[in-house]
Amino acid sequence: MLVAYISASGVTAEAAWKLSEAAGAELYEIKPEIPYSSLEMNDPASRPVIAGKMEDMDQYEVVFVGFPIWWYSTPMVVFSFL
Repeated sequence: MLVAYISASGVTAEAAWKLSEAAGAELYEIKPEIPYSSLEMNDPASRPVIAGKMEDMDQYEVVFVGFPIWWYSTPMVVFSFL
């Protein structure tokens, strides 16, 4: 199992850590290579590059993905991860 997350203020990071501890899952922070800005949210085709991509995703049967809702939408870097 894997818990992958992006967090702006630390709230999602704490929730992801608690879930990973409770489930015995690995924890992975989704980080954009270039700091996030509102430009990504204005372009629905935007797929920011992830810093330190997750290798060997085939090993996980279950993946939880957590993120804050920004501008009433999913952060575009999450789509890059998926």
